Amino acid sequence: MYKSIIFLLFYALVFAGEFVCAEPAPGAGKADELQVLIDVSGSMKQNDPHNLRIEASRLLINLLPDASKVALWLFAEKTAPLIATDTVNAAWKQQAIKASSSIHSRGLRTNIEDAIQTVLAKGFSGSGSKHLILLTDGFVDTSKDIMQSADSRERILSELIPKLQQQNIQVQTVALSDEADKELLEKLAFDTGGWAETAQTAERLQKVFLKMAQKAAPKDTLPLTDNKFGVDGGIQEFSVLVFKKPHAAATQLVAPDGKKLSKQSMTANLSWLESPGYDLITVKQPATGNWGLLAEVDPDNQVMIVTDLKLQLEQIPNFIGEHDSFSVKAHFTDKDNLITRADFLGMLSLDVVVDQQAPVKMAAVNVQPGFYEHGVSELSLGKHVLKVLADGKTFKREIVHEIEVVATPISVEKQVNAEQRQVSLKLVPDLKALNPTGMLIDAVISQDGQAPQTLPMNGKDGVWTLDLPGPPPAGVTRVNFNVMAKDHDGKPVSPPIKPLTIDDSWFAAPAVVAPTEAEPVAKPEEHEAEPHADEHTEAAHEPSQPTDDAPINWLLVGGILFAVNLLLAGGGFFIYRYLKKSQADKHQQLLERLS
Repeated sequence: MYKSIIFLLFYALVFAGEFVCAEPAPGAGKADELQVLIDVSGSMKQNDPHNLRIEASRLLINLLPDASKVALWLFAEKTAPLIATDTVNAAWKQQAIKASSSIHSRGLRTNIEDAIQTVLAKGFSGSGSKHLILLTDGFVDTSKDIMQSADSRERILSELIPKLQQQNIQVQTVALSDEADKELLEKLAFDTGGWAETAQTAERLQKVFLKMAQKAAPKDTLPLTDNKFGVDGGIQEFSVLVFKKPHAAATQLVAPDGKKLSKQSMTANLSWLESPGYDLITVKQPATGNWGLLAEVDPDNQVMIVTDLKLQLEQIPNFIGEHDSFSVKAHFTDKDNLITRADFLGMLSLDVVVDQQAPVKMAAVNVQPGFYEHGVSELSLGKHVLKVLADGKTFKREIVHEIEVVATPISVEKQVNAEQRQVSLKLVPDLKALNPTGMLIDAVISQDGQAPQTLPMNGKDGVWTLDLPGPPPAGVTRVNFNVMAKDHDGKPVSPPIKPLTIDDSWFAAPAVVAPTEAEPVAKPEEHEAEPHADEHTEAAHEPSQPTDDAPINWLLVGGILFAVNLLLAGGGFFIYRYLKKSQADKHQQLLERLS
């Protein structure tokens, strides 16, 4: 009997240990990864004659967050590492900045396929978010034979894009020249959920790289209005990025006490990185109050901060269709813990601003304390800047997110046979925008662990169709579309179609409706209980097992279990109260710092 009691007590204590242990936060320990591909082909001599790729790369390096895993590569006819993948820290940044001096323009070809393949094979290894930045000024150029280059481009579309999707790699593309293959670069970005930019001149490259850094590794920022910004007690460090025009006066930073700081200032908590195109000024443990800049106002200037008090946004897509809408949802965290205290939330006011329009208040989500939400719709075609501004009376935070609204002249309709796991797709073009004559649509089908397969869709009477089997249970099928078409003026166009991800949710059975009073549940027949009698009979004939103890006193066991449960309940209550009080104390300290 006592062995049984000891076992029960041991089990109860193990359960208590599991009750006390905290579950690790989602995504904890997952380092973000970034791979950067820089074109060094000979055409860069014309498009980047002053090799401004070096300064732009150095800006990107300095903006990278510590603990992320990053590598830089140079590519032309072949791909070679500029600096190998490693964890970002001060020593790595110093090494990477030194290595950036090796960026050149002596390559012979522009082998984008080899560059992407190299990164896929050697670059990414972890489970954090993955981003690939691709900078080029040309078309795919692998050989003097243009057909070999055309085949290479086709393999990027039909083989490499599905591989990028399978590994959840977002591609940020930069076209440095109007001569670049923008159609390919935009499709790489669109199909992987990344971002595409064109730097019309090499001088614009630094600002474009800033946007790419924001997409790949966003940082907390403060509103910067008329070169003024407020620093609250929750900020441990800020970095001001100031873009400069040629022959501009030296930048100065004005502290809350009116003291002017410059690169020559001998201040222990101040570091100043100066380049011909920008200044990056970092202040650790800054004084609270209103700070200012003595520099030319530039909308791309920004103040990035290190803080425990963070404004967080749920993921917003980079691309949306012209008739689509989306929701902006925000909340605040302190040391990654959601803040729900009424006194803190009572100070908050959150606004959404689209393209400098009038701010719109975000509404509190009643069923989710601490969350705020606002729907955005009816945006025109093109790129839009969305800002979320938070004002907490004694502190401010800002998040800037750029989105692009793309035309959707081809609609996708689907029919699903859940029982047979079959999917039928129907693509219907807008005949006002596209000429259906001669239109070709290919579907690229890929599943994890299998080579992608390209299937031509059947076009008839202005409709393109495709029947395909669904993935096996727990599997995923991805479908990309490549379109060759013309508008009514005969101009070639490749309208984007959002990729499809087919999984088990497509074949989920409809919810079972509970029977009504008119359809009573059938009662079990009496003979259904008979097997229990057989079981008891069989059990009665089984030989008894030897025991090493006296008969168990179940009254005593019940009493002990009751006492243990009472102890656990009481202990759990006090632990819960302690944790809640500890969290409340931390939030109170935060409020006191902010006030």
